Amino acid sequence: MMNCQIDLTCPVEIFRMAMPTEGIPAATLTLFNLSGRVISSVEVLLRLLDKNGGETERLAFRGRALNGRPHSTFLLTVPCASSSELNSLDVSVEKVWYADNETWRRDPANSVEYTPNALPVSPALTNLKYAAGDTAVGYPSLQNGLWVCVCGRPNPEGVNYCARCGRQMELIFSRFTPEAVETQISMKERQLDLSSRNMREDTIRLQRIREEEYRRKKARRGNRLRIAAAMAFALVLTAGILFFFEPWLRLSAGRRAMETGDADGAKKVFQALGTFGGADALIPECDWMIAQERAENAVTAEELATASALLRAVKDRPEAVDKANEKDLIRARLLLGNNRWEEALEALALLPEDYEGRAELEQSCLTAKAWSLQNAGQYEEAREVWLVLSDMPGAREQAALCVYEPAKALMEAKDWDGAIEKFSTIPDYQDSREKTLECHYHRAEELVEAGDTEGASREYLLAGSWGDAQKQYNALTYTQAQALYEAGDLKAAQPLYASIPDYEDANEKDLTCRYQLAKDAASILEYTTVLELLRDIPDEYRDTKSIRSEAAYQKAKTAVKQEDWETAAEMLGGLDREALKRRYRDIETLYLEACKKAGKDPYPTETEDTDVVVSAGPSGDTTSMVVPGDIIPDKASDSAVPGEAETAPAAEPTPAPPFLVTEDDQP
Repeated sequence: MMNCQIDLTCPVEIFRMAMPTEGIPAATLTLFNLSGRVISSVEVLLRLLDKNGGETERLAFRGRALNGRPHSTFLLTVPCASSSELNSLDVSVEKVWYADNETWRRDPANSVEYTPNALPVSPALTNLKYAAGDTAVGYPSLQNGLWVCVCGRPNPEGVNYCARCGRQMELIFSRFTPEAVETQISMKERQLDLSSRNMREDTIRLQRIREEEYRRKKARRGNRLRIAAAMAFALVLTAGILFFFEPWLRLSAGRRAMETGDADGAKKVFQALGTFGGADALIPECDWMIAQERAENAVTAEELATASALLRAVKDRPEAVDKANEKDLIRARLLLGNNRWEEALEALALLPEDYEGRAELEQSCLTAKAWSLQNAGQYEEAREVWLVLSDMPGAREQAALCVYEPAKALMEAKDWDGAIEKFSTIPDYQDSREKTLECHYHRAEELVEAGDTEGASREYLLAGSWGDAQKQYNALTYTQAQALYEAGDLKAAQPLYASIPDYEDANEKDLTCRYQLAKDAASILEYTTVLELLRDIPDEYRDTKSIRSEAAYQKAKTAVKQEDWETAAEMLGGLDREALKRRYRDIETLYLEACKKAGKDPYPTETEDTDVVVSAGPSGDTTSMVVPGDIIPDKASDSAVPGEAETAPAAEPTPAPPFLVTEDDQP
């Protein structure tokens, strides 16, 4: 199986990806918030690949106002054009902003390699899903520095709970290994066989108890008559003697009562005698006899409860506890048959956890409780019970239904935010995803009526492909961009135009804004910003070539002053120095000096088809790199701030479709 790379520190996991289409020129990403905090913004790096795995385009995008709830999924739509060469997407999360203004940045050093544990469709996968639920994809495994959960999520070594499904590591490796799953399947089959056998045995046992009770009652009546006659005769003959030997006679009478089965009478005698003749030591034996008698005669649930309490009160007799457990199990079955599942659960709570038959009966009681609560409309309480029964087939679906129905009610009441919050917790259940998109759409309509166009635009974007959401989003975004453009705020208007490529004249307005912003930046000597803004604008557009050459030349001179010879050589080597000699008389001298100090050949005999990419270093210094072919890296640095970009294009770049370049809002 192919090994994969993952950054376990990343708080966002990519659940699934939807390719861009001609109708929707954007890639839709479903993200999962692994953290316990709300995520407000995510920046991703998107690579578009052909069928051979080659990269056709790369772009960075930051989604804002995402409202990613903890341990829930949320959507991120990345505008990009569809093409016939596009075969697949490769996405990586570069940076995450929390709602409390804290951030997470990707560090390549944190990436670790692991082997996925996904099983193919097979009986083994079916058995695993029965044991671990529908989210299971493969058996858990321990790997170098990490462990892979049954749901397929890698987790760092030392972390006890899975970041995706929340299961405990110890529970996962004890219950969901191949041997443990096989044991659970075998145990389930044995329990089904034992259930039918226990029903037959209970019927036979109850019949035998009734017959034995009838015989005992008959024998006790005869014994009591004989004992009464004998005692009366003895009292008459020895009235005087009894006055002196009464305690001994009462002790003897109590013992005889025990022998004849009158445990209640014997206990009263022994209690009256106190410690005389060891009478107090005989009381526990009487309790045992009384408890046995009640247990044998118990038929109703109340009688069985009384017998169980008496048996458990008997000291120093392990068989009393065993018999009490047996009676409580019978009582729980009777109560469950009468739909008194709460009392049945109380009876089962008295049994040991590993007592035979308890687990199956407890599951039946909880199932009855869940259905009762659900039918009564108490969905939240019912869901909690279904989650306890999550290992039972169908339980997770019912738990999801307990969220789905209230969410639909909120939707009917036009509580769009409440409905979105609930639907988002069950994205793969029935049409929850479509309902979520519909709620975003209707929420956008309300915001339009309230005059909040910015909020409405965001909601239309979240509505994805529902209805004409994309069309409404484009129209609202274009309207906002036009207002900013007409007000002269080109910096704010440009990213809005760039987010709706090919809509009316958005592409042309995007070029106009970037060109004018580049000119303004050049006037205040911000050459890094100039190169970033002019990155994919053709040289033929107005005087773009002249502005770009000036910025690259000035950045190269700065690199020379800082003795960054390699950067200066690469930047000057990417310019048409012959054409610029008259304008910059020292350009060739600077180039030769930089090449000499950098140890490079200024006039190599063999050249490759390369593009020179000029970018800003971590401290604002200029760096450059040569990339074979037509692929131009466009990843922005994590330390970028408004007004200062970190990547500049080659002197004469190949024209490419416009795309969004994100920058940080935090310094």
